Amino acid sequence: MRYRWPDGYKCAVVLTFDVDAESAHFFRNPEDAATALDGLEERRFGPRTAVPRILRLLDKHQMPATFYVPGFTVEHHMNSVQLIKDAGFELACHGNVHEAIHGLDEENERRILTEQLDIFEKHLDIRPQGYRSPSWNINNRTPALLKEFGFVYDSSLMGDDIPYFLDTPQGRLAEVPVQWMLDDAPFYRHVYGATNAFAEPDRVIRLWTQEFEGMRRENGCFVLCMHPWISGRAGRLEGLEQLINHMQRTQGVWFATAMQVAEWALETGQNAERVVKSGAEA
Repeated sequence: MRYRWPDGYKCAVVLTFDVDAESAHFFRNPEDAATALDGLEERRFGPRTAVPRILRLLDKHQMPATFYVPGFTVEHHMNSVQLIKDAGFELACHGNVHEAIHGLDEENERRILTEQLDIFEKHLDIRPQGYRSPSWNINNRTPALLKEFGFVYDSSLMGDDIPYFLDTPQGRLAEVPVQWMLDDAPFYRHVYGATNAFAEPDRVIRLWTQEFEGMRRENGCFVLCMHPWISGRAGRLEGLEQLINHMQRTQGVWFATAMQVAEWALETGQNAERVVKSGAEA
């Protein structure tokens, strides 16, 4: 096998949800967000309506999942985040106000890491060890900072379709890789000025099913990234349930959280030849 999974499984599946709520809108368009109720309400649909709906679906199918939550969402939508915690799902960091890391200096990147961890500890009494950068922005110093702050893994990079590693002066950080094909935003998100030719769920689920089958043959790690305010619409969740049904009928699939995948990668040390050094080329 190209990659060995626990108990003889042929591939891994990780369902992830980025619970951004209004955070990215406040970061990217602060003046608009301060006055435009329409944009805020579109995003508030996520924690208000979609998160409970998603939790019901996951409970129905007994599926694990990882939820990446900005500090903003914890502070402004605590009831929804508490529901996620009470259901036993992994909660992980996702910035404070969905900041683009590429534009930050080290002082501000450190500040944001500190603030979001403090928010989790204050409101939820937990200190996450998983991280996904907002908009999947990572700079050369980020892996070392994550290790310094006690994170076990990152899930923001696309350098492989099985777990690999980022070397830092503080030790090795596991990478649970993502890819744009498995993100809902390019298919479903409404963008003013674009063609706004939404992909229908049947087409998206067909694409994701094909990708799953290819990843299964390659012993890959199928990491699906969804946003409640986007994928939490009723018809789109109907499509997600079709995909879940297909994957659960398929033999040899390990359904796991991102942390479980990261811990397996660190425990077994597989794919050690794919190591990216902080501040250097792979």
